[in-house]
Amino acid sequence: MKLITSTLTLSCCLFASHSANAAEVYGGVGFPGITLGYSQTLTNNVTLRGEYSGGLNQSRSGLRDGVNFNGNVKASSIGLLADYFPVDGGGFRGTAGVTFNDIRGTLNSTGNNGTATINNKPVNLNGLFYNVELKFPSVTPYLGVGYQSKRSGAPGWGFLVDAGVMVGKFNTTVTQNVVGAGPGANPITQADVDAQTNKVRESVNKLSVLPKFTIGVVYSF
Repeated sequence: MKLITSTLTLSCCLFASHSANAAEVYGGVGFPGITLGYSQTLTNNVTLRGEYSGGLNQSRSGLRDGVNFNGNVKASSIGLLADYFPVDGGGFRGTAGVTFNDIRGTLNSTGNNGTATINNKPVNLNGLFYNVELKFPSVTPYLGVGYQSKRSGAPGWGFLVDAGVMVGKFNTTVTQNVVGAGPGANPITQADVDAQTNKVRESVNKLSVLPKFTIGVVYSF
């Protein structure tokens, strides 16, 4: 709630000098959750927006090959965005801006007398753990497109759709206590952990953007 209040307060401060122009409030659902925002018309073709999007908090746990795992993903962001409508009075728009993010995921693995593989070496994780944390950059550029059925001018309701991407790569952190575990002649080393971490990092880095999608309603003042 504090994050939502801060976003709306910041938006009002940014756009206060343009109070003579039309304004809108909007809300919707999508990824990464609910969206609440405020927009201010600067010209017939340009609007500025401040919005909060978030609420995603998904967890999953289970047992695979004797290894207990628990995963969690949380996501929220604040966006400061500028829209450009190429056609006067039209609803289609392109959007660019910046997002301030709190997006992270964790995968915690502990042994249940099962065997895992770390850098192609088998190890019984009983009493051990291998945990991975993924964190998206705190600040990222945003590019998107959208459509709004009603532009500011006359008071009333309309609908909107926005789709875009936040551009950035996850940072990967591993915590573990598996070094030295495994068969006595061929135990897990720090080099094995580093190699396994790099495999995870390379796999995650293939995802260099995160999608953002909202469908909702807008009210023009």
